[in-house]
Amino acid sequence: MSLDLPLLDLEAELTALLAQIPRGRVTTYGDLADALGFRTAARWVGVYLRLHPHTALCPCHRVVRKGGELGLYVEGREPTEKADRLIAEGVPVCDQRVEHFDELAFRDFHSDKPLARLIELQHELAQRVRLIPQHDVPRLAAGLDVSYSRDGMATGACAIVENRSGRVVWSTTHRDRPALPYIPSLLTFRELPMLLALFERSRQEFPELDLYFVDGNGILHPRGAGVAACFGVVADVPTVGVAKSLLCGRLQPPADDSADLPALLAVEDRVVGAVLMPPSSSRPLYVSPGQKMDVASAARLTKEFTFDHRLPEPLYWADRLSRAQAKLGAKSQADR
Repeated sequence: MSLDLPLLDLEAELTALLAQIPRGRVTTYGDLADALGFRTAARWVGVYLRLHPHTALCPCHRVVRKGGELGLYVEGREPTEKADRLIAEGVPVCDQRVEHFDELAFRDFHSDKPLARLIELQHELAQRVRLIPQHDVPRLAAGLDVSYSRDGMATGACAIVENRSGRVVWSTTHRDRPALPYIPSLLTFRELPMLLALFERSRQEFPELDLYFVDGNGILHPRGAGVAACFGVVADVPTVGVAKSLLCGRLQPPADDSADLPALLAVEDRVVGAVLMPPSSSRPLYVSPGQKMDVASAARLTKEFTFDHRLPEPLYWADRLSRAQAKLGAKSQADR
């Protein structure tokens, strides 16, 4: 089990890009995200620039919204200060907007686009997914979930549950710093190192454990490579992704043999998941195969391990445990 994950310090990468913006020019959050290799990261860029460690020499005032609107500045500072700094550098600003924006916009960044490399890796992992029907219901299944605390740390939990009783037979947690900030559709690279650490511990105790429910998507993903799929490929175990919100796809009318489950259609008319309505909740779950699993098997096994809660029992207890330990870890850190 191995995956050659690129070592990526996204904050350092962004800082290096900021340093390339010349005095008297401006760029946008989206252009910085493009330079990182993924336009969807624009929202993270904006959040980071509001909260980052700011100094008097920081060039973050040169980042504006699309079209030249100044937007927000660093938290605790007024947007007028952003305008004053730009004007001092020769950038014309009127009514909180950069004049002649198209002429002053800077996009000629030098970057190896690190996020694009991660997307390429997702495509490679998606090619290794195998959709295999699972006919048996295993006696035990594990749930893997990750929670986050205000101190920037992540706490992952694994809970192993017995099918017949719903009883938790073993659990563990692991606390670490996330490998990547949250960027939609790139959750794999934020959580995969944590999930693999939990997997190693679980297999030491239960070498034959052969079903993992993962909080997140499997192949129900824009590139067919959600965190449950990537984890399943790397760990080489059957996995089911269970998501509480819909990342992508549209509803497909069920076929006669689909057990009355409306399937989600992702791209190119490929069925990649199912919508389940838990008996104890009015809110749906979006279930998809990760690895060594097909859509029908993923839906059936999720039902088999669902008892009195919205989530299947292994994920319910992993979720509770990760949240509790995340709060405890954050409090312990604050008390030091």
